[in-house]
Amino acid sequence: MKSMKYKGVVFMLLLMVASLPLPGFAGPLLMAAEGYVYGQLSNVRQERSINKVYVGEISLGHESFSNIGSAHLWQFCFEKNRYEEIESFIGKNVVVEFKFPKSNDLLSCAQPNELLEIYPVDQDFSWEQKHFIGNIHTSDPEVSSGVKVGRITNLTRNKNVSRIYYMTLQIGRGGSNFHHLMIDDHDLYDFAINALKNAALVKVHYSDRRSYGNAYGLGLRSVVAEIEVIDR
Repeated sequence: MKSMKYKGVVFMLLLMVASLPLPGFAGPLLMAAEGYVYGQLSNVRQERSINKVYVGEISLGHESFSNIGSAHLWQFCFEKNRYEEIESFIGKNVVVEFKFPKSNDLLSCAQPNELLEIYPVDQDFSWEQKHFIGNIHTSDPEVSSGVKVGRITNLTRNKNVSRIYYMTLQIGRGGSNFHHLMIDDHDLYDFAINALKNAALVKVHYSDRRSYGNAYGLGLRSVVAEIEVIDR
């Protein structure tokens, strides 16, 4: 009887821990991934290593008030021959395309993500469609649903699993409140990419689903149902 009570207490503790909000740097366990990040390039430095790799730092989103060690700084690795290109974007709002894991030439870099491309936010993007309603394919039971407004700062595609995408939303017009969501509709993910590249203010409709086997562990996961562009 004592053994059964002990197991019950342990299970409840696991549920409580899994229900805690994720920090800004947290994310799913990815074996191979690629994605996009939006924010201000705040720092470029050489990392002390054998191969003299370089590291860039993005302050996620719009006015996220990041400091050294903040969860809202996102870092990436790149090689020396791209330093002048990357340095020219210091202080500007940019989009970074990245991959994980790094190539062999960057293994000495302490950061997990490798830069693929960097370019300015596309403020002149012409929206043919500003509202996209996607599909939710999961059969996990819905616990609640809601709407949040903000800017998409991170999008990641898990290359090992089809139709599994992850999104981070900076809540409001700026600040340090971030919410992690999941997308399981390819066309909706493509729409989200354009919203990120445009740094658009969006309205995100989501459904909280109870799951005991999702990428974040036990607890809830927020699945995106639709995205509406409301401002730039």
